[in-house]
Amino acid sequence: MCRKLVILFAFALCFTKAFSQESESWSPKDRNWYIEMLFPDWKTKTLVLSYDDGPIEDRKLVELLNKYNLKGTFHLNSGRLSKDGTIAHSEVKSLYKGHEVSSHSYNHLGMNKVPNIDMFYEVGEDRRMLEQLSGQLVRGIAYPFGSHDTNTFGTLKDLGMEYGRTVESSYSFDIPEEFLLWHPTIHKFGNAGYMNNSTEKDQEEFEKFDKLTKEFLEREEVSLYYVWGHSWEYKDKWNLVENFFKKVANHDDIYYTTHIELVDYVKAFRELRISADKTKFYNTSATDVYIRATNYSNVDNPIVKRIKIPAGESVGLD
Repeated sequence: MCRKLVILFAFALCFTKAFSQESESWSPKDRNWYIEMLFPDWKTKTLVLSYDDGPIEDRKLVELLNKYNLKGTFHLNSGRLSKDGTIAHSEVKSLYKGHEVSSHSYNHLGMNKVPNIDMFYEVGEDRRMLEQLSGQLVRGIAYPFGSHDTNTFGTLKDLGMEYGRTVESSYSFDIPEEFLLWHPTIHKFGNAGYMNNSTEKDQEEFEKFDKLTKEFLEREEVSLYYVWGHSWEYKDKWNLVENFFKKVANHDDIYYTTHIELVDYVKAFRELRISADKTKFYNTSATDVYIRATNYSNVDNPIVKRIKIPAGESVGLD
């Protein structure tokens, strides 16, 4: 009995010593992982195209988008459709097939400091009508005139809105932290032509847009290029619109998506359950998530891994 106790004690002592040495030698530097979201199929860039109001020019715009296999999100005022210069209620479902239909308020009413009763009508009724017309779930809004009030975000969420777009250009390629306060990258040709008659000013706008597009296409960092506008702005600019679509189409590193598809994807990444040492991941969502994990334990020779975390599954780095 004593002999057995001695053996057990010696084993425990050795185990404790080995564990102690391992603990003393291990440091966070040994697990210096940086986790970065990539887009589906490990793409580094994504493009969102966003258009407001539902004018009849959307017919030509959708035709061009389809020609270049691009996706658009169309923010509509259901109370203004089937009137002069706008598309008909009856064509919403067929025209925007393959694209996203989103709210723009029932009557194009500014969202700044409106009472809840107007919010329920302008957003709730617009959503109900657009869902009936399009056959889609409507889950986002573009604020008319860009007008919004952060105090109404709770009401908007209660009405089913998961994102809200302003008209404030960020000139950046960042993904918003708060989707209900989503500033686009740039208004496509927004200050050209219809706001002034200055040819010089128009040229400045076109050059600014082209420069930003070129920068996006050359970037290697994770980037979102968010372009918005109105198809009625393009009456004498359709050649510029098509040239832009040609430039951004068919790139292997770009994820072509709608607003809500991007929202769902980013939420899935943000809701990953990650172990303390960043080596195990559990995907709680119904969306596959793609990440890039970089180990900087050796700064001169970092280890890079691309990982796919399937919906509802757990994945480890080792």
